[in-house]
Amino acid sequence: MKKEIFRMHNGFIRQGRILKGPFFLHFCKGEISGIITDDSFEKEMLIQFFRCKNSLVSGDFYYNEQRIAAEDRNNSYRKLISETTSVISGNSQLFESLTIVDNIFIPSFFIKRRKHKKVAARLMEFFDIDIPLHMRVRDLTTFQRLQIEILHAVACHHKLIIVSDINGMLRSKERNKLRQLYERLAQIGYAICQIESLNNISLNTLDRVQVIEKGRGVGSYSRTEIEYSEIARLINADGESSQSELLQKKDARFFDGFKGTVLEAKDICCGHLRRFSLKLSKGEIAEINCRSGIDYIEIKNVFTGRANPASGKFIYEGRVRNLNVLSRAIAKGEIGCVDFADLDNLLFENLSIVENICYPLCLKNTGFFLHKKYRKLAEDYVKKLMPGLNLEKRVKSLTQEQIMQLAFCKWILCKPKLLILFISSPFLKDEPDHVADRLIIELSRYGVPVLILSERYKFESKIIETEYVVHDGVIAKKQ
Repeated sequence: MKKEIFRMHNGFIRQGRILKGPFFLHFCKGEISGIITDDSFEKEMLIQFFRCKNSLVSGDFYYNEQRIAAEDRNNSYRKLISETTSVISGNSQLFESLTIVDNIFIPSFFIKRRKHKKVAARLMEFFDIDIPLHMRVRDLTTFQRLQIEILHAVACHHKLIIVSDINGMLRSKERNKLRQLYERLAQIGYAICQIESLNNISLNTLDRVQVIEKGRGVGSYSRTEIEYSEIARLINADGESSQSELLQKKDARFFDGFKGTVLEAKDICCGHLRRFSLKLSKGEIAEINCRSGIDYIEIKNVFTGRANPASGKFIYEGRVRNLNVLSRAIAKGEIGCVDFADLDNLLFENLSIVENICYPLCLKNTGFFLHKKYRKLAEDYVKKLMPGLNLEKRVKSLTQEQIMQLAFCKWILCKPKLLILFISSPFLKDEPDHVADRLIIELSRYGVPVLILSERYKFESKIIETEYVVHDGVIAKKQ
């Protein structure tokens, strides 16, 4: 398991009179990460924070998994950052009047001066850097200056290296060499973080992606959890978009970056179901409308693992799996499952509203349960979605509509790989806002496919992209 260097929760950073946040930053040894923002001021603000020129006003700060007490934070975090972090930006920090070797070992007390040249030659050999030691700093290219600054960070034993506004200055071959240098550094325990705009960073080289939009952190993801187009939407989010626009049928551009199939069922035969097949891609919203009760029950049993199909197979996340793969994924919280025919069991009466919202995250992350920062995020989200709801209210006193909306909320915060909704009766919608539609759209924007299984009554909505109809055990896709 990778060892943590720094972690910051709910951090608010001040530059002059300007306060930005909350930021959620996380750096581990041996990890290459990226902080992506298209706002130049935000980049500069973070750079100056890691140079200890901007102050951390509030938030929780952790070093080596140990929390820094609030009363000691101002002095302690600055000292820790200065001792463990190097910042390399478009403005070179090298001294033109000094030699390459002297620039690598400033300050010179790390090793004896007579050994500088020998150690520098070994470092260049280890990292496959080809720069003659006799060259002057003023004669170096941008890429060579970057390499020297990285060697300086290594000589200082700074385990976190922040790089910003560099990629756009390099040629293709230089970026490839830089990627190899980052990988070598990560292999020996260094953490590399690139603070760049989306157009100037290669996502394929990153282990973790952290997204900043309008001075606040809007997400931290492993590289496999997010696509290019979703990052583009996050950093260009328009809070003024009307709900009517969100409810329009999405055009082809909306999911440009989402590729691949999350779940595919091929030729499933179960009971009187005959060669049942469907495919769900990332971000897709699909409905299976069953014209009879027996079709509904059999398909529901297949997707919850209660039935034992006579034949067929599931392809889940690109691999052929056993037919009980869905039941295992539901039990682990990887797949969300909401059965609106069973309102009494959608929420836990012995838990608070916020605890119910956070419950699926507890299934996915051991020890997660109700960390203070997540509780605050959950509360803020519920208040924004349902402003009239009292969070101190007991679950058993909620209305039917509130229970349905909260059942959606807990899976939006968890972001499962797939959400399945079972609707066996006409679905209640609160005109004119269509909260259910807005919540489904929000999930699909994160690449989570939503499958709606309805009995007799269709889920009447303009957001449905793919519709299947099942009659007498035969499935047909409507065009």
